[in-house]
Amino acid sequence: MIPNNQPAEPVLKKNPEKGHLPEEERRQPGLSGEADAAPGVVKPHFAGRKTMFFLGIRASAWGELLLFFGGLMAFDLTLGGSDRFADLCPHPFWIAVILMSVQYGTSHGLLAVFFSSVFLLSAGIPEARYGQDAFEQLYELSIRPLSWAIAAVLLGLLQDRHRSERSTLWKAMTAAEKRGHVITRAYEQVNKAKERLEIQVAGQLKTVVSSFKAAKELEHEDPAMVLSGTRDMIRAVISPEKFSIHTLEEQRLVAMVKSGWKDEEPFKESFSARDPLYQAVVGEKRFLSVSHPEEREILDGQGVMAGPLIHRENGNIGGMIKIEDLGFMEFNVTSVENFKALCEWAGASYDLALSLQSARADSVINQDSNLFSYGFFPRQVALMTSLGRRLNFEVSLMIVRLENPDDLKLEDQRLIPGLISKATSVVMRNTDMAFDYETPGFEFALLLPATPSENMKFVLKKFDQALVEHVHSVVPKARFNISTQTLYKAKKSEQV
Repeated sequence: MIPNNQPAEPVLKKNPEKGHLPEEERRQPGLSGEADAAPGVVKPHFAGRKTMFFLGIRASAWGELLLFFGGLMAFDLTLGGSDRFADLCPHPFWIAVILMSVQYGTSHGLLAVFFSSVFLLSAGIPEARYGQDAFEQLYELSIRPLSWAIAAVLLGLLQDRHRSERSTLWKAMTAAEKRGHVITRAYEQVNKAKERLEIQVAGQLKTVVSSFKAAKELEHEDPAMVLSGTRDMIRAVISPEKFSIHTLEEQRLVAMVKSGWKDEEPFKESFSARDPLYQAVVGEKRFLSVSHPEEREILDGQGVMAGPLIHRENGNIGGMIKIEDLGFMEFNVTSVENFKALCEWAGASYDLALSLQSARADSVINQDSNLFSYGFFPRQVALMTSLGRRLNFEVSLMIVRLENPDDLKLEDQRLIPGLISKATSVVMRNTDMAFDYETPGFEFALLLPATPSENMKFVLKKFDQALVEHVHSVVPKARFNISTQTLYKAKKSEQV
């Protein structure tokens, strides 16, 4: 049996077993006796060539005989004595007999004998000489055709034997070459399987450490950091090629974390309450797997496994984890059970983080980052906008977003809010305020009252310098997107 250890896709495939080999391996000549040319083997002239036959004789032989005898007959009739070269010794017809026998074999040599005899006797039977009896005359007429026939049979049989031996040797060589290719491929596949197993064994040692680090992030009080820890925990425990984490927002599952996705993926980024996947995961609190036909229909090509972020004690659901692409070797009973346990563990941590975030929504300061909390942001924006409208001063807003959180380590992600707080303290005046924004830990807002829009370029330049000094010096891989907007534009005073 030739093992098949190629990495599998989510659509699971069985390894070929005895009697179920792939078509290209079932037809190996070393296994079935065929003698097609193996790669690198040059076919001889007698193998694999399509030859045309007429009455059992090669078409090329017919043409060669016609050209040869046509040329000789034309010469004999024009320049010769029209006696079919009767006085020449050896006779020119020996050329056709010998060449046909040596080149093509017995049957072709006898055909040359037939042509030679016909053309030789076409000049007519010579009259008997004085004193010559009938037997002597018959001997003179038949001696050349008989000699040609004997030579054609002997030389043709030798050629047929050599041809048969060469064909047999070539078939044996081709079969040996193909057996060698089959053995080579089998060895390469076994070697790849061995290397993959070595990598898996080495990876298991790293998985323990990675799982421990990710588990610490699951106990974080920030929902964004919990999702980040869940992402790393999925990579360490299940090792999928593609997966996503969706959060529940206003009766919709929205993808907040997408790992391994490319630009054009068939996977949906959100699911409404009408989608069967939403109803099964959120409504029925089910764990889905493509190993069950009914659940495969619900997944509808959107993934291999899906499960709710559920807190078992209170039944709250915060979202969904979905595995889109998982290798064949990793998809087993253990990975399914680990996936269920991970969903419940992450669900409990995420529910706790949401509860703490809700409790802190009315607080003013985020103790972790020393920034104003996002719950305090709308009220301050409304207050400053009202004051600006009444006192006629501009109110500007600067939004700072971390563009590549997935490229940073967990430790670096946790440092970002504090580093941003230091950077904003350099830029801010006493009247300015820095907040957590829509995604705490990854998005931040700087409220700038009495800052005209034309002066924002100076603020941006100063903030860029602060990022280099306080953030990039500690986390050099961090990349930020900065945007500004004017919340209220001051009216120009009219001259009286």
